[in-house]
Amino acid sequence: MTSLHRTALAAIALGVLLAASGCSAPAPTPEPTVTVTVTPTATASPTSDPAPAPEPTAEVDPNAYVASDTSTWVVSFAGIGPLVVGDTFEVVQADVPAAPVICRPGVDTWTFGGVGYTLVSGIDEQNPAAPVTLVRMVAIDTVQPGTGPRTVEGIGLGSTVAELQAARPDAVATPGQQGQPAAYQLFSDGRVVTFQDSGTGTIQMITVSSSTGVVGDICGA
Repeated sequence: MTSLHRTALAAIALGVLLAASGCSAPAPTPEPTVTVTVTPTATASPTSDPAPAPEPTAEVDPNAYVASDTSTWVVSFAGIGPLVVGDTFEVVQADVPAAPVICRPGVDTWTFGGVGYTLVSGIDEQNPAAPVTLVRMVAIDTVQPGTGPRTVEGIGLGSTVAELQAARPDAVATPGQQGQPAAYQLFSDGRVVTFQDSGTGTIQMITVSSSTGVVGDICGA
């Protein structure tokens, strides 16, 4: 065997020995992986236009009436137009542009447009300076709904009981006296507004008084 041949064999043997002993060359280190986190840009939520402000509700002033025009009279806890509970006959008679019919001392009545109006004084019916305790309007002829004195909600003679209850759910149903149909009453600070339909389903009489009871007929109305 030649020396060259032996050298080659020795080199091979040395390579095998090195491989077996784990002394091979280390593997190259991998390049690090770079992770890029993308933060999404927040999209602005669409904003709707603000709701328009509601139109202001016009206040109805019970004192803003024309005495000669009953369509401007307002039914309130104060009274019915110029027929004011707590005033005297002298004050009311000076405001109403017509002479009353006196059915008995302490009771004045008027008729305008098919509607009868009644004014009743208090403790001393013989005294014209006694305070008014009750005012009333009653349908004598057929009254068209929407005409004549109304409440601020638009309720008056000719309105239905259902319309009254829808407009004023606080109206209290009160049994009628001596078999009379029920009445519907509103209460505030010692004043009462009473609506009566006489069993027709439509309001035929409205009374404003300082008495909580349902007052019966006065001079036939």
